[in-house]
Amino acid sequence: MSDNILRQEIDGIEYFTVASTGESGMSQRGLSRLCGVRLSTVQNILENLTENKAPLWLQNLAEGGLYLTDKTSVKGGEIKAIKANICWGILRYYERKGKLEATKALDAIGAIGINSFIQAQTGWLPEQYQSSRKQRQEVSRILATPQPWTRMFESEFEENLARITKLHKRHIRNGRAYWEFIYNWMTPEEKAKLDIVNPVLTNGRRKHKIHQMLSSETKQRLTPHVTSILILMKSANSVPELRRLVQRQYGVDQPNLFDGWQIG
Repeated sequence: MSDNILRQEIDGIEYFTVASTGESGMSQRGLSRLCGVRLSTVQNILENLTENKAPLWLQNLAEGGLYLTDKTSVKGGEIKAIKANICWGILRYYERKGKLEATKALDAIGAIGINSFIQAQTGWLPEQYQSSRKQRQEVSRILATPQPWTRMFESEFEENLARITKLHKRHIRNGRAYWEFIYNWMTPEEKAKLDIVNPVLTNGRRKHKIHQMLSSETKQRLTPHVTSILILMKSANSVPELRRLVQRQYGVDQPNLFDGWQIG
């Protein structure tokens, strides 16, 4: 094994980190164990990612490649370690499919992630022990200070959302509907930063609109998705119907954030 690659095996799961950059990953077999699925199932979704057949939100994570290195030599042969962000996306995919093992793994990752994020912000954790530079830059998609308000969601979007939820527009702006259908791409670290720089107030609302806290590049990349959701929304007459359309379009189940709401 290359001296530049750190390897640790815990409970049959192999973890890898590039010593010079901090970029990390894990083996396919290890990821399948964390997800609670067979190795062949993880291999199948990796093949779908290679062939652009995976859900769009997961496919977007693969833009920088799937693997940490071409090959990593280990005892008994060579393996291709899956990049950490791809591992996170696949875990999230199987969490949505109801896999308890994946849920437990993501809970642990989220707890570690928010601690690392806060420690980095306060300067307690030296830079060399923080997440990789690329991951820290991704957190910058959430700004420290709000941008001036500009319209991101056309009135047509809000009107259709109000129609299918049976709620007045003032009750849905930046509410659960936006979290479920627009902002579900955020990582735990990004959500943690958002809660720090734009926390929920005692009235249940935030001082600034969520899209005011997004970088310009992030808003540009998000705009086609907003348009896509609007098109699906026009064809739906209820939230459950919109969920089914989104599931068909993107290949994932929505997290049912409206459960318990009176939506007709």
